[in-house]
Amino acid sequence: MENLIRLFADYYNKTDFRRFQNSFSMDIYNTLGKSYSSNHNEVAMVTDLCSIINGKEFDKLKFYSKKIHGSRSYVEFNNRDKPVTTELADMVIIAVATRRKDIIYEKIGLIQNKKSEENDSWKIDENQLFLLHNFPSFIGKRGIFKKGFDNEVVFLNHTDSLGNYGLFLTPGEFVVVNALTIFKAQQGHKVKFEELKKLTEKRIKNANAITGLCFDHPLWDEMLYRNSKYLSKYGVPFFDLPFLGTSTVSLNVHEFIRNWTLFNFGEVASFSGHVMDDDLSQFTRLLLRQAGLSNVINLNVDAQEPDHDLTIMVLHVSLD
Repeated sequence: MENLIRLFADYYNKTDFRRFQNSFSMDIYNTLGKSYSSNHNEVAMVTDLCSIINGKEFDKLKFYSKKIHGSRSYVEFNNRDKPVTTELADMVIIAVATRRKDIIYEKIGLIQNKKSEENDSWKIDENQLFLLHNFPSFIGKRGIFKKGFDNEVVFLNHTDSLGNYGLFLTPGEFVVVNALTIFKAQQGHKVKFEELKKLTEKRIKNANAITGLCFDHPLWDEMLYRNSKYLSKYGVPFFDLPFLGTSTVSLNVHEFIRNWTLFNFGEVASFSGHVMDDDLSQFTRLLLRQAGLSNVINLNVDAQEPDHDLTIMVLHVSLD
């Protein structure tokens, strides 16, 4: 794990890495602009994104994307006192780091995509919002959780970053915010972009005083040692860093790409050899297998191939 932290500390202050992030963002902007010009719906827009993301590389980072065609994944749970069935999500974003093909860190975020309507707003399904916000125990009714899981599914969602919304905005913008933010910002059954901006004006970025500290400082080795020895099993560093953390709001493409490429997006499934969430880790590895990464990652998952309709986007970091 120490090598992963050192790698991102190096990337964070490297001009070439920021140039890669900026170029990546511009490719997405250009793709979304063409999608809007062609009046594509959100399904077609996500398909367009898949084509531009798949195969991108920077140093030890490699990106994969795959659109799985099958049955939509529906789950059943209680929304307060009423049993309901709704779609889980239509896209997942994964960031995974390996050493000798073994996973040392994996994060995942579920995303429900929405295309803006009038007045830069998006219509929100209340049952799905309840699911992505609270993650009550649920069972699979159709799709991935129908075959891949025997019992009810429990996601811990410690950081409120597992359930998210991907909000497409004219003329070609992509906003990604967690379900808790949507819950706070919604008015009726809609969310407006202006309300999201107001709500997040005072957000604290994933960094503190240490951000300005040189990563070659004498204290750096001591902090890495303490983190590896005492707190690795809890899935989070004992100090805040501008990478390998949690950011629940990305108001534009640049912010999202920077968060994803710095491992700041999504919920931790496993960390430094410790599985943080059994069901979430199994779910993540099933998706990694379907995305075609079983030849580069030891996934150790025996569940049968699930049937679902989902877009999978993966950032893989190899420390070999």
